[in-house]
Amino acid sequence: MTTSGTFTFGLQTKLQSVIDEAYERVGRQASDLSANDVQSAIRSMQYLFSEISNRGVNLWEVSLQSSALTQGQSTVTLSAENVDVLQVYRRQTSGGINTDIVMTGISRADYASIPNKLQQGVPQQYYFERTITPTLYLWLTPQDSSYTLYYYVMNMTQDPGQPTNTLFAPQRWFDAIAAGTAARLAGKWAPERKADLISDFERAFLLASTEDTENVPMRIVPNLLGRR
Repeated sequence: MTTSGTFTFGLQTKLQSVIDEAYERVGRQASDLSANDVQSAIRSMQYLFSEISNRGVNLWEVSLQSSALTQGQSTVTLSAENVDVLQVYRRQTSGGINTDIVMTGISRADYASIPNKLQQGVPQQYYFERTITPTLYLWLTPQDSSYTLYYYVMNMTQDPGQPTNTLFAPQRWFDAIAAGTAARLAGKWAPERKADLISDFERAFLLASTEDTENVPMRIVPNLLGRR
C-alpha cells in the first residue's frame, strides 16, 4: 500500500488554498479570481473569525500569561487581543517554593460593592472588565511583592494576512473556516446558494466545536459555604 507519508494539510496549508476552496463552493473557479476577489475573501474571513470567537472558546487561541504583582497593585491591564479570561490563579514564591491557588471571579456589581478596594492581603478574587483594552481588578490587593498572577486568556484569531501566509488554525477547523467563508462570499456573488452554504457552515462548525474541547471527566462540586 502506497501512502503519502506526509501530514502537511492544516500545518502548512496556505490561505490561498482555503480561499480557492471557498470560491469553488460558491461556483467560481480559482483561475478566474482577481486580486480584488482575493481581498474580498480575506475580509469575509476576518468577519468570520470574529463570529467564531463570539460562539465560544477556541482552544488554539488559549494562552497562559503572567504578571508579577507589586504591593498594593489593584489592576492588571491586558492586551486588546485578549477577549476573555478563563481561569486566574496566584502564585506565591517563598523560600524558593511556589504555591499556586486558584482565584474566584466576581461580577462588576460584586466588585462595586467592596467598600475598600485597596485593602491589602492575600489576593482572592478578580473582576474582569471586558472593555476594548480589558483589565483585571484584584481584591485583595497584594500585601507584598511575593505574588505573580497567572491567567489563561482566549485571544482573537490572528488576522489572515497575505494569501501566501499559513492559516493559523488547527486542521480540524479548516472545513468550518472554508464553509463559513463560502457562505459569506455567497452573499456577494451567489445569493441563491447562500442558504445551503450557511447550512454547510453550521454543520461543519458543530463538528469542529464539539471536538474542540478538553477530553477530561467533568466534576461538579457543591458550594457548601452557602455563598457565591
